Amino acid sequence: MNEKDAVITGRGWNEELKGNYKRLPECFKIAVPDKIWNLSSNSAGLTIKFFTNSRNLQVKYTIAKAKQLPNMSRLNQEGIDLYATSKREKTHWIGNHMQWNWGDTLSFTFRDLETKEGTYELFLPPYNTVTSLKIGSDKDAMFRFLPIPKEKAVVIYGSSIVQGASPSRPGLTWTNMLKRLTGYNVVNLGFSGSCLMESALFDALSEIDARCFIIDPIPNSYPLTDEEIGRCLRYVILRLRSKSKAPILVSESYPQMDIEFNPHAEDRMRAANKVLYETVKQLQKEGVGGLYYQFSNEIKFVEDAMIEVKHPNDIGCVAYAQAYERKLREIFIEVIHDK
Repeated sequence: MNEKDAVITGRGWNEELKGNYKRLPECFKIAVPDKIWNLSSNSAGLTIKFFTNSRNLQVKYTIAKAKQLPNMSRLNQEGIDLYATSKREKTHWIGNHMQWNWGDTLSFTFRDLETKEGTYELFLPPYNTVTSLKIGSDKDAMFRFLPIPKEKAVVIYGSSIVQGASPSRPGLTWTNMLKRLTGYNVVNLGFSGSCLMESALFDALSEIDARCFIIDPIPNSYPLTDEEIGRCLRYVILRLRSKSKAPILVSESYPQMDIEFNPHAEDRMRAANKVLYETVKQLQKEGVGGLYYQFSNEIKFVEDAMIEVKHPNDIGCVAYAQAYERKLREIFIEVIHDK
């Protein structure tokens, strides 16, 4: 099956983005900073769903050349991940047992799948730009791409942690885990090193008819002044609320894990988190509804949860996904009760 037939999920402007694997449409190129525009070509959070009874599958694709990051596995930066849901509605990971090729054209092969039929979801590389992709199946197999789900998405704005740093493989980024844990559609608008609360990007977010917005800016934005953080957060909340009644969840940064011997490492982050909290409380007092808040300690980290203190590893991504799952379920229960 060729890429022209595929339906890509996980983004807010699918009509405008037909024929590529990017996350922002061309109309935002002038408005957003160059680095964000370049990162929007990375396929973070993008997936392809299909239904097949094939016993063998092969994914062949090409990517843009990117410098290998020292704090990320090549499998996460350039690789793909495959999950399948059986007739019993249980989702399972499918390993490819190192049946891969890392040449100019990358390929991942999945052999001898013991299933009569299943729904598959292919997770694309979070830190590279897919330029072409094909999925091969057995010659006599049934195969069809599945349409984009009609349900509104949880739209997540954040830093490299949202984009997909730094678990071992794409399926273990916390946003992809959140998608599987909850069954919610997720749009990943994480931009590595570039989550600086620019109004142009917030204007873009406001165009999406979302189920919920998550704003997680502090891992990149904490060096801004208190006044800048408060002003930018106020802007995005009021901007989103002017267009949508969807819940808005503002999240503090992750808890620092090396404070036993580095007790002041978190000082500025704590101060920035405090500004977030005070801004949200003030807006609530002013009557802005549908605002929710996640404290740092609700992300249940352990010391081994991070790869270099700045990004979660597999353990940390599980903690992130579970924290957001708990919070979103609380929010949606409250929304239902308020109707």
